[in-house]
Amino acid sequence: MANIRINQNTLTAHQKGFSLVELLIAMAIGLILLTGMIAVFSGNKRSAELNSAMSNIQENARFALTTLSKDIRMAGYQGCLDSRRGRMTVLAADAPVPQDGFHQNGKPKFNFNASMVTGAVVVTADNWSPEIPGGFEPPEDNPSIPGTDVLTVQYGDRVRSTLPGPVGTASEPSLSDPIVINEDLGIRTGDLVLIASCANVDLIEVTAVAEDGNGQSLSHTAPRNRNGNLSAYYGLPNDIANTRVMRFRSHVYYIGDTGLVNESGDSIRALYQQSFPYNDPANPPAELAQGVENMRISYGLRQNNTLRYVSANDPVFEPADIESIQIGLIMTSYERIAEQEDTNVYVIAGQSIPPEAAADSGLSHAQDRRYRLVFNTTVKVRNRRDEKIKFSQTANP
Repeated sequence: MANIRINQNTLTAHQKGFSLVELLIAMAIGLILLTGMIAVFSGNKRSAELNSAMSNIQENARFALTTLSKDIRMAGYQGCLDSRRGRMTVLAADAPVPQDGFHQNGKPKFNFNASMVTGAVVVTADNWSPEIPGGFEPPEDNPSIPGTDVLTVQYGDRVRSTLPGPVGTASEPSLSDPIVINEDLGIRTGDLVLIASCANVDLIEVTAVAEDGNGQSLSHTAPRNRNGNLSAYYGLPNDIANTRVMRFRSHVYYIGDTGLVNESGDSIRALYQQSFPYNDPANPPAELAQGVENMRISYGLRQNNTLRYVSANDPVFEPADIESIQIGLIMTSYERIAEQEDTNVYVIAGQSIPPEAAADSGLSHAQDRRYRLVFNTTVKVRNRRDEKIKFSQTANP
């Protein structure tokens, strides 16, 4: 076997490593590349967070404004009888419609025009001014935010049913017999219901429900109703085509504390809807849209042929004269994702909301790094004619 001799100098030449200078240069280049990658990653993350927050804000704002706008457009709906051309007869004993006197026969007279669309300002969590009709008490859970505004709307439901014939029989119409409707509206005992024609409207509480063919039979007896008799004969041949039965809806919208906090300890607010019956443990307020930090509302009143917008606590505020409503919302991100503190002054529904270091009411917004967007819209109350109609004291029995 041949002997193999290895030149030690050759091995040493091939085993040379980086010099200290080369190593320092390589580390510096690596750090520069790493810093750039971190900056790109951080920017992409911030951009993704901002895009996600803006998407959530816009989605929640769109849902909130759509819900409020739809209800305002429906406010005062009671069939084909305009609320300024004929009074609603309120038979239900606990209906959330304010009383404003008595008829000449001594029976109470109610003013649906004063509650079909109205509002309040939250003075404290348990004090709203003016008070909400119907014995409403501000909720203890998810308490309202002082300085924010409240909106109340009432109307007959969009889903309606016709009558197969007169209440009673064709040969013997009745004021006290159950109301038979053609469709099953899912009405239950205790629900408030409107029966309306182009001449009369009655608000009743349903005291018993029975199936009647494909429809329902609705009783309206005392004492849950002030009088077991309707105010007029409904379903007669001359008005049966225009007679409808529908649920009565009454909603209160306000800004409340959800009880949640973000990573920075900021309280999370939301838009809530309290539906009638109020103050019922089985019917708590429903959270509609999270991230609604503030809501302000201005009410358009017709004065000297000019539409003037006022707040609910203005001395000239008169619910029966409201023709349009301006709604303003401040929406906020869940977390603090902005680069700088928010020092902007926002204007919603014509009202200014300034920044404050630690805002705990709706009179200002927190000067933090949460991202905020403003949304404003104006909605006409279309179920109320422009001209006013004076009612006779004896319009309804």
